[in-house]
Amino acid sequence: MSLVTRSAILQARVSPEIKYASEKVLKGLGLNLTEVIEMFLRRMVLDQRIPFDVVALSDAQLAQLADEYERQLRISKTSRKTPKSGQRRQTRSKRE
Repeated sequence: MSLVTRSAILQARVSPEIKYASEKVLKGLGLNLTEVIEMFLRRMVLDQRIPFDVVALSDAQLAQLADEYERQLRISKTSRKTPKSGQRRQTRSKRE
């Protein structure tokens, strides 16, 4: 599908937890969100229906996704704040 010229832009708002969890799954499959959205839309056009059964996530599943997402945020914030080994943070000196 990478040979297809893409010129239309879609914008969608999703919860950060769902985005994070789906990107994690797709990375394991060697795909990204753009490719999967294109696949979904193509299949929907072919079948003239949503190509899967629609089910809701339980409250427990949503809470688990939110917890994992928050944990990743904390890890990422911590790694950005911590200087790499052998490096010191540069501080601005006060001008007199």
